[in-house]
Amino acid sequence: MRGEEPAQTTGAVAAEPRKTPDRLAASEPPAPFTRFLRAWEPGREPEPSLVSAMWSAFGQVVRQELRRRSLSEGAPQWLGIYGFRGWWEVAGRGGPFEDLLAEAYRHVFIERLPSLQAQALAGFQVEALVRVLVRNFLHDRRRLHDRLGSRLFEVLASAVRQAVARGDLAAVSGAAKIESATVLATGERTSATDLAPPERLATIARRWNDELLPDLVTASRAEKSRLVAELARRLAELELAGIAAFRFRDLLAPLQADVRRRWAALLAPAEEEPADDEDARGFRRMRHALDPTLEDELIAADRFAKLLDCVDHSIEASPASPSTRDYLRRILVFVRDFATEGGEEEGGADEGQLPSFRRLAEHLKIPRDRFSGLMSTLRSFLEGCIEGLNGDLARAREVRS
Repeated sequence: MRGEEPAQTTGAVAAEPRKTPDRLAASEPPAPFTRFLRAWEPGREPEPSLVSAMWSAFGQVVRQELRRRSLSEGAPQWLGIYGFRGWWEVAGRGGPFEDLLAEAYRHVFIERLPSLQAQALAGFQVEALVRVLVRNFLHDRRRLHDRLGSRLFEVLASAVRQAVARGDLAAVSGAAKIESATVLATGERTSATDLAPPERLATIARRWNDELLPDLVTASRAEKSRLVAELARRLAELELAGIAAFRFRDLLAPLQADVRRRWAALLAPAEEEPADDEDARGFRRMRHALDPTLEDELIAADRFAKLLDCVDHSIEASPASPSTRDYLRRILVFVRDFATEGGEEEGGADEGQLPSFRRLAEHLKIPRDRFSGLMSTLRSFLEGCIEGLNGDLARAREVRS
């Protein structure tokens, strides 16, 4: 669930292809971000009043984007802020929102200061560019720290676009692109006031998951088009189920929640089949390597993403059969989510808690007698990728020294 589609750029402001800053009219006073950037000189902070106005406006922008993307309703850990149950659990300095705000400030005003300041000093308003950068920041954080939610958003949004293109759905309210607040109608004469109740959509989402999991999460790139087409067909049938209109997030949210619940249920250890020692040790090693919350250089944000990409590439490049590669991808997805989705509110696992491999094999639709061998293969890919990334890091350090 990406929560939203990204803006068109995640790089420097100067590379933004669509959003351009507005030049100030002669009588128009500059807005808070523009005033702040114009007054910021190396080694000297702007006046406290300008700093206060900037932080107030910046906090408002981040809050608005959190709510617009329905991210304020989710756990802070899905944006890489760990140790809190909700965004407003701790208010003030050191709370989850303040932590996120500091990260967003670094992304916008520190990493992109030269280009932003150049725009401000050239007589342009940079407020719109700051908002775009905040959107990109939240999008990238969500994709990194909530890959399961991002995946579900991507698949469902693609299915909605396909259904709209075919005339099976129509967007009657909200942005032209698919966002959390987009209202979709199943009939020609439906208005935005005929919204289906969220509990009705939750029932539908659970029924869909009964039939579409685990493909909804584990389908490969080649299988994704088939999955999207199947979802688009189900969206087209909502009118027959008595759904006249629905808000996108009211269908997406229960779909995500139910998938998370089913994933978490697999983490309960089963008494009937304790994992053997080697499988248990191997599973823990993979979980440890794919845990982005650990304070270790290997799994800093960019290296965590590179590690996942490397393992995924190793699976695709292996000479194994298509079915074996599919099984490996399914296990990788689960282990990754087991490492990143855990939390007290979801029954997250500690180091001693493992899923039942029998139940996990059944859930992922993998032959149980192949599970241990597949895990061994996946561990070898993971260890090879770690070794390669460590080598890259060592060479980079030699160059810097």
